[in-house]
Amino acid sequence: MAAVDADRITTSRQLAEQVALLAARYPHGIHRLATDAGLSAATVHALINGATALPRVRTLESFVQACGEDPGPWLAARARLVAAARAARACPAPDPARPGDEPLGRVIAELEEQDALSLEVHQAFAAASPSSHAAPVLPPYLERPGFDDRLRGEVAAAVDGSRLVMVVGGSSAGKTRACWEAVRAELPDWRIWHPLTPERPLAVVEALRSDRIAGRTVIRLNEAQFYLQAPQAGERVAAELQALLADNDRGPVLILGTMWPDFWRTLTATPHQPSGPDPHRAARTLLGQALEVTVPPTFTPGQLTALGVTISSDPRLKTAAERAPSGQITQELAGAPELLRRYRHGGPAERAVLWAAMDARRLGHGLYLPEPLLREAAPGYLGDHTWDQVGGTDWFIPVLDRLTAPHRQLPGPLIQHRPRPGEPSPPVPLYRLADYLEQHGRRERILLCPPAAFWDAPAHTPADLATLGDAAKARGRYRQAAHLYRQAADAGSTDALVRLARLRGALGDPAGAERLYRQAADAGHGGALWHLAILHAEAGDHAEAERLAQERADAGGARVLWGLAILHRRRGDRAGAERLYRQAADAGDIEALEEVAGLREEVGDRAGAERLYQQAADAGGIGGLLHLARLRERAGDRAGAERLYWQVVDAGDVGALTDLAMLREKSGDHAEAERLAQEATDAGDIEALWSLEQMRRPDGDRAGIERLYREAVDNGHIYALRDVARLRKEAGDRAEAERLYQQVAAAGDIEATEELARLREEAGDRAGAERLYRQILDAGGNGLWRLARLRERAGDPESAERLRRFGLDANGEIEAPWE
Repeated sequence: MAAVDADRITTSRQLAEQVALLAARYPHGIHRLATDAGLSAATVHALINGATALPRVRTLESFVQACGEDPGPWLAARARLVAAARAARACPAPDPARPGDEPLGRVIAELEEQDALSLEVHQAFAAASPSSHAAPVLPPYLERPGFDDRLRGEVAAAVDGSRLVMVVGGSSAGKTRACWEAVRAELPDWRIWHPLTPERPLAVVEALRSDRIAGRTVIRLNEAQFYLQAPQAGERVAAELQALLADNDRGPVLILGTMWPDFWRTLTATPHQPSGPDPHRAARTLLGQALEVTVPPTFTPGQLTALGVTISSDPRLKTAAERAPSGQITQELAGAPELLRRYRHGGPAERAVLWAAMDARRLGHGLYLPEPLLREAAPGYLGDHTWDQVGGTDWFIPVLDRLTAPHRQLPGPLIQHRPRPGEPSPPVPLYRLADYLEQHGRRERILLCPPAAFWDAPAHTPADLATLGDAAKARGRYRQAAHLYRQAADAGSTDALVRLARLRGALGDPAGAERLYRQAADAGHGGALWHLAILHAEAGDHAEAERLAQERADAGGARVLWGLAILHRRRGDRAGAERLYRQAADAGDIEALEEVAGLREEVGDRAGAERLYQQAADAGGIGGLLHLARLRERAGDRAGAERLYWQVVDAGDVGALTDLAMLREKSGDHAEAERLAQEATDAGDIEALWSLEQMRRPDGDRAGIERLYREAVDNGHIYALRDVARLRKEAGDRAEAERLYQQVAAAGDIEATEELARLREEAGDRAGAERLYRQILDAGGNGLWRLARLRERAGDPESAERLRRFGLDANGEIEAPWE
């Protein structure tokens, strides 16, 4: 066996190798070593495998001591690695023969106004000017007190340590320009890098994994949803950015992003079912660490008065201020009203192309839309009269020309994609829908399902086909979903094969599902083994299920064991569940360790549970801290619980504010409980007020709870109106409840529409209920099963079963049997 010598360590790889040698000399195995060190098996595995490039001092010290070694030389080795990393970042020495090794980005102070456009600051429209001099690229900046000073403060604080700042606001509200002004004012000697190519998510992952982000760099994520929303690529981006923020030796860096409010809610929302799909787990964790700064949508009258001299100095600002409704100057400058005018006043053919583009984007298609998709989908949006006039003619190209034509130097509703130097030219022309129209379409068309022509049109990539297949499935268009999945699979997407298998299984074809899962597994899709394991477990073949799950785990899928443990737990096999959770934890799954702790707690082993939760917390699991806090609270240690809850909040989980509010409520501090619940609500956890309501309900304080909900509505949380409506319904005021539900439903809230449908059903209005359930289904909500139940209650079980089995056709009628 090679010699163990900490003094020889000069790289992170050598540290991992030496740690592995040290562990190999330990005579009692990894489990015992982890126990002796006071660490989890997952943490020990991470040390040995090199997954932790630079372990914490306490972790390394405990590990080395448990192995019987003096930690001094090992801590000295770690200090050498830290010093080397800092020196390399302070004095980078790129190889002239390899210019790609240079740090990414440009020094902010060296940028000119024209560079703001490459960072995706909206260009302002051109305005007539009496001056013969050319107008500056950007009009003078209009500061908004309370917004700009806070944003600049958060940006400036990056010099003290890496951080994520997210500016949230609607399209064309001035988010990107505000970020440009903030970094120029506060971090002029830093670099700024805006990842765009080859694709936004891939650019981030490649740069971070190749270590090309130097300290004192601003990573600019404009419209951060483009980086984080895709379930797989977005999760990789989020994980890499979390690792960057956590590594002090790679900073300081500032991740400065912008995002629309709808995407912020989507990416930060907690799944309703803890064991259900969680496609944005890493993104939610990342955004939980973000310092959110909300941009005001308008300028107040007082602000416009104070900025009068500045506005008068530039003809673009002056024109925008005169035209802007309700102080929406930034939107006017970016051409948003003109885009809406061209959309609303365009002819039927123009609107048809834009509707196809809007539907493609809101249903998940990538940023760039291929021309064939628009050409083939648009006819489905045209009425018979219009199609009789344009059908058979070359109508599409003139329409496309009008939609891409600029207006006063601003882009049109569609922008043709131009490859950057070095990028390959796409095989067909690609177009991007203007941001403002995309946001408008998401709200205006939320309850509409695309026509048949849309589902038959060609998408850009196999991933786009599979994503649109998901959208068709969610809307009960099962035949269209299967067709899209098959197209994606034929183009090489094994993930689409798995989705097609899931669809076949859900429609009652387990044999077809198994055949497709095996095809995907044979093609290298590891997740297919997990789905096969579930199929066998549901059929009662638990031995084969565990064999398949273990095969997947051996290939690097610890989450499979975690999921299989859930199945054991559901059928009452607590011992089997704990065994599988421990296997997953040994393979590096921290959450599985928390589940083992939960099982220990259920059987009354509080000490064992606390020890395991602490191990999970030491390995970086926020959930471990949260469970530990709740354990302390149940034991009566409120001070200890409160200290731990605040640690959870500081780690980025604002949901712990709700726990703090409940703790204060129980202790009788009602005012502080309300303040914390409101703070949690403002941070996006609307359930905080509901939890407070449940505690106060026995006291009958409905009026006080309703007041809190209405205050949340006044602060911009319109969805709290759902709870006001629920309280009105419980109080017997069904008319007011229905009015409030309609108000929230009009804002695009599917849950409110579901409540309206239930009210109609309870009132005996089956036609009204069916109409609303169809709206929910067309919006991608869970309306199909409720439609089927409605048919059953109406005495038509045959059509109900057909609906469940075959779904709807593209026109919204019950689909004919298909295979």
